[in-house]
Amino acid sequence: MKRSTKAANAKSSGPKKPPRRGGSKAAEGQKAGKPIHVRRTRSRASREPSPAAAAPRQSKQATVIALLSRPEGATVAEVVAATGWQPHTVRGLFSGTLKKKLGLELGSVPADRGRVYRIVDPGRTSEAARTGG
Repeated sequence: MKRSTKAANAKSSGPKKPPRRGGSKAAEGQKAGKPIHVRRTRSRASREPSPAAAAPRQSKQATVIALLSRPEGATVAEVVAATGWQPHTVRGLFSGTLKKKLGLELGSVPADRGRVYRIVDPGRTSEAARTGG
């Protein structure tokens, strides 16, 4: 025959836990003399933004596009120096973002300073872009 749970609990040996008290933690903290943390809203009006903060920050992608839009173009090393990226990241930006996502046409020409990349104007022919003229 099985014993009921009341009988099993009565027979168990060991220390008994005190009964749980009802109430919230905030009320318990207040009873213990601890202050209650209350989320506050802003009471003062926000300050005017500084002129430097009001100007939109130029993204690194926009910086790269500006470098490639120059008539002299830019090398991978120059883009690395301007952005702080690794060379493989710059080449990935060229092929993935600029060519595929943004649909820009990039031309490259070997030069004294290395391979120079430029954004080709849509009005120019691809032959003129390859020769640099």
